[in-house]
Amino acid sequence: MKYRIFTLGCKVNQYDSMEIGRKMTAAGFTSAKRNADLAIINTCSVTQAAIRKNRRIISKAKAENPGAKIIVMGCWPQVYGKNAVDADIVWGVGELGGLMKRIFNPQFLISNIIPNSESQITITGKISNRQPRKSRYFLKVQDGCEQYCAYCVIPYARGKPASRPVADVLREAKEAIKAGYPEIVLCGIHLGLYGKDLIQGRKLKSQKQPPKIKISPKPDLAFLLKEIVYLSGLGRIRLSSIEVNEVTDELIGLMAENRKICRHLHIPLQSGSDKILESMNRPYTRSQFADRIRKIRKSMPDIAVTTDLIAGFPGETEKEHAETMEFIKKMRFSRLHVFPFSAHEKTPASNFKGRVADTAVKERARELRELGNKLEKSFIASFKGREAQAVLEGQKGGTLKAKTEYYFDIALSDKQMEKYRRSDQARKRILKIKIET
Repeated sequence: MKYRIFTLGCKVNQYDSMEIGRKMTAAGFTSAKRNADLAIINTCSVTQAAIRKNRRIISKAKAENPGAKIIVMGCWPQVYGKNAVDADIVWGVGELGGLMKRIFNPQFLISNIIPNSESQITITGKISNRQPRKSRYFLKVQDGCEQYCAYCVIPYARGKPASRPVADVLREAKEAIKAGYPEIVLCGIHLGLYGKDLIQGRKLKSQKQPPKIKISPKPDLAFLLKEIVYLSGLGRIRLSSIEVNEVTDELIGLMAENRKICRHLHIPLQSGSDKILESMNRPYTRSQFADRIRKIRKSMPDIAVTTDLIAGFPGETEKEHAETMEFIKKMRFSRLHVFPFSAHEKTPASNFKGRVADTAVKERARELRELGNKLEKSFIASFKGREAQAVLEGQKGGTLKAKTEYYFDIALSDKQMEKYRRSDQARKRILKIKIET
């Protein structure tokens, strides 16, 4: 039997979908693009725009897979309840083993390859030893959030922070390395809170000890990162997203000392106005944000810092928008992810006064994106003539693409393609490439 998974939203959703795919494959199902017997839609509910996209993808899944059993899961049904969605199975977040039991129940799915024991249902499917089509392995280490930003519904969907045990994370990281993934991306809903819910425990024995870096035995993010960095065979590792007040001195020191950690941090800003940051319930001021970025760049002058921004948050006037634009220039971000404010009815911000007109929201988002494009081009241009580590991500339109440790993409020239196609580096899919343009 065949299955198809549609994934919307964050890297945590991508990880959950990947985990479901491994379980389905381990049970004998095969992946298909169309005409599947089972279609799973893993949804997002971060904004009203995301919910509209959920509906479109569900319709697309039904149209492309006529007669398929439909499963809708993720943050949308978690927040709005099972009655909000029309599907054969409606599931929330987490408890993937329980979802598998529902799927493999003979009363739901008639199949001659249904697992004959519970262990086949609940066990994590092994990561394939075949060379992966994608070079980056997303490894979820944490779920949940307790920040309760005024615009965000995720804490209501995902619950309180919950960290995976260090040993469990290391086991999966070793499997990803063995399977040939050259880059591991640590991800979580609130990654910087990793370990907060774990008890202080005995320090694991690393294969090597990093020089001049003292790390507490409490299993926080810096501790976990150090343990992964010294796994045998690791290519490189990247952090997906982290709050600025959780980029600790310890974490900065570890990143600066070890080049297997990508020189890139995604640190959400959301607004460059103290007034709007306070209204959003963000845990920092402009000054605190700037001080931490300066400290990061003091240790790693060439680091890429990308960020998220919300355009047109309630109460934002042209003055606050201008403050944000100026602050972005000052911070010299290498890429901006811009989101027009979309009121989510289940968040406090949906009832805030001072709603910004849709036309103004769109115009401010356009200005932010235009500035972001300029900053990105300037950042990439600063590497011309320099070497950067890059992971091959496949061929598109006859051109071989690679992602640098600094997060920007490059296209290999014909000469570079020929050189690296036959090299030992190419077999490892992590290269040192001279930036030509």
